[in-house]
Amino acid sequence: PPLGRFAVRDMKQTVAVGVIKEVAKKEAGGKTTKAAEKALKKK
Repeated sequence: PPLGRFAVRDMKQTVAVGVIKEVAKKEAGGKTTKAAEKALKKK
């Protein structure tokens, strides 16, 4: 998500507000599901 302010609303009522200061991106790689592997093999 982009940096900035956000509000979480539920049933037209604001339940949380905040400011996103930084976004931690996880490195690509790691776990690959079996379904993802099958999809790659089909191509």
